[in-house]
Amino acid sequence: MRLLLGTSILLATVAALDAARGPHWDQFAMLVVLGLLSAGALWMSRVNRAAIVPRADLARWVREQSALTDDEPASIVDRALAAYRAQFLRTPRDETAPPT
Repeated sequence: MRLLLGTSILLATVAALDAARGPHWDQFAMLVVLGLLSAGALWMSRVNRAAIVPRADLARWVREQSALTDDEPASIVDRALAAYRAQFLRTPRDETAPPT
């Protein structure tokens, strides 16, 4: 979403500059409004994002695992979340299937 809004801001700016050089002031005004609305939407998408603060023991575990395995903390968190999600997505058939 941010990429789309950033692209629309860039295109609106370039088109507004082009329209400002010519006799098309109404087009210039419309493009400036479009750019401002896109910038406002981009700002609101950033402001409305809630920060997730992990528990202190989980943050410590991630740091310890990162030091032990020499992996990035983000990849450790990704793998841990994927394993946690996999527990919820198992079906009864998964438990009875023979290992391959």
